[in-house]
Amino acid sequence: MPSYSNRPPMHSPFDTQVHFLTELARAGVDALRRLSELNLQLARQLNGDAINAARALVACPDPFQLALVAARAAEPAIGHWHSYQQQLGGVLSGAGLDLAGGAGAAQRLLRSSGEAHAPHHRPE
Repeated sequence: MPSYSNRPPMHSPFDTQVHFLTELARAGVDALRRLSELNLQLARQLNGDAINAARALVACPDPFQLALVAARAAEPAIGHWHSYQQQLGGVLSGAGLDLAGGAGAAQRLLRSSGEAHAPHHRPE
């Protein structure tokens, strides 16, 4: 008598599709949450950088030094943009991996449910 404990669980194609769409939606919402947090962090940093740059420009006593003061004041903003780009790449690649993982799991479930629901045909 065959052992049923070694068989993969049977899922209907509908259940598999619902599971896949649920995982896809979860991964998308999670990626958007991380992207929103990253954008908010950058906006706060750039706002602070702009305020500090404006203060430095207003405090500059020599008008001929304004270009130098502005260039120095822009350095933190450039660093924040660079950091943002690196973190954005991480968020987007992580979202891609999450989506790919969900698609792979759905394919495995569909394959196993397709094998379970397909009539067994013996070649003659």
